[in-house]
Amino acid sequence: MIYYLIFSSLLIPVNLWAATTPHIHSDLSMQILHATSTLILLPLLASLWIQRKYLNHITSFILSIFLCVMVVINTWIAFMGMGVRNGWIDHLFLALAAASVEFYFLFRPASEPENA
Repeated sequence: MIYYLIFSSLLIPVNLWAATTPHIHSDLSMQILHATSTLILLPLLASLWIQRKYLNHITSFILSIFLCVMVVINTWIAFMGMGVRNGWIDHLFLALAAASVEFYFLFRPASEPENA
């Protein structure tokens, strides 16, 4: 788990850099970054689904919608490449999504045992 959190924390400055320098990187590097960012978000979505009974419903609903939108957009960019209008906004949201992964897994409440 710690390696996953370290790797996802590295995506925060990388996405902030990509937002500020949109035309300096290659198409392949951008596709790799978007594919990697998408893969980082999937465990958080799975965890939100598994622990949905124990989490705040409003917060987890908003985070789930946000992450689903980010996964769809980034999957499309990973396959289609660059050329997305206002793509720097997507990188800001990716940095926010990576930060939400860190926040969720570091500060999530402990799961309550189910009564049989």
